[in-house]
Amino acid sequence: MHKHGTISQKIRFPVKYFLQAKAQKSRAASSKAQIETEKLNVRQKILSLYFSIYSTQKILELTKANMQTVKEFARVAEKKYAAGKSPQGDSMKAHFELTQLELDLLRLHQEDEALQAELNAIVNSNKLIRLDFLNITLSTPKFNASAIPDSMDQLFSTLKESSPQIQSKTHLLKEAEYKSTLAQWEFAPDIQLQYQQRISGEPIDSKIYSVALSFPLWFWRKSAEASVATSQKITQKITQNYRLIDALQKTSAKVKDLKGKVETGVKTLKIYETSLIPQAQGAYNSTRASYSANKTSFLDLLDSERSLYKVKTGFFQTLRLYVMQLSQLEVETGQIISDIKDYNGVKK
Repeated sequence: MHKHGTISQKIRFPVKYFLQAKAQKSRAASSKAQIETEKLNVRQKILSLYFSIYSTQKILELTKANMQTVKEFARVAEKKYAAGKSPQGDSMKAHFELTQLELDLLRLHQEDEALQAELNAIVNSNKLIRLDFLNITLSTPKFNASAIPDSMDQLFSTLKESSPQIQSKTHLLKEAEYKSTLAQWEFAPDIQLQYQQRISGEPIDSKIYSVALSFPLWFWRKSAEASVATSQKITQKITQNYRLIDALQKTSAKVKDLKGKVETGVKTLKIYETSLIPQAQGAYNSTRASYSANKTSFLDLLDSERSLYKVKTGFFQTLRLYVMQLSQLEVETGQIISDIKDYNGVKK
């Protein structure tokens, strides 16, 4: 009785290995692009929370300062009432204004705590030092508008190169194309290598080497299966192509919208700093002096105080929205188009 030991290895047609490797490489590149997108999303959340906390604390400071101002108003109104120079209603109006500011203060404290907790959750740390912007002023981050083309064709080209979201869809399309081509090579024969060693019996022809090619025996069945596989891969290719075009159009539209909002934010913040705040401060100073000289009413003084408070808080609310939209624009484009990357905007 003869005994043999056999070793065999099936090798697919070389083109199949090449196409499969290309498809897997494209899938890996798509996953890597998705990771980059997630990194940008986390960065956007952290930047937004950072400036949200800053803006909230600055509005808190303004509210506390405003409360002290209104308390002074109340004392002046009470003295004038005692001297018969103003009605009792002025003092009541001042106390009503104080109550409103106290409610705002409670809400702002709660908002600050919630934002701090959310930031801790984003960075996944319970030991993060609490952000405190007392006596700290941050400059407005600068926006590089020239990094985003106005032409839609140029914007498409820029997004294809820089946006990880678009790159992910592009790599998925390439994967579908490689798989579609691979399905068409279904009839290519695979190679079977075999080595046989006789381990007992006569030593004649004790070693046998063989090479075989595999061809489909039931050709029509294999043909039908190959046709189905090819059709499925082509369908996947068409689907991925549609998804890429759809993502490109939607991202381009979103980038255009965000760019417009960011540019509006830049202009609005400049108007606040150069016009609205100085004008509101000047009007308030004038009204306060007139009230002290009994040339205007207490209601006018309160209106002037409210206007100044509204303008100053409006600046920080606009700054908060501006940074959120700017960092979101960087997510969509996949580019750092501001000086936030190396931000050192603390002004003592």
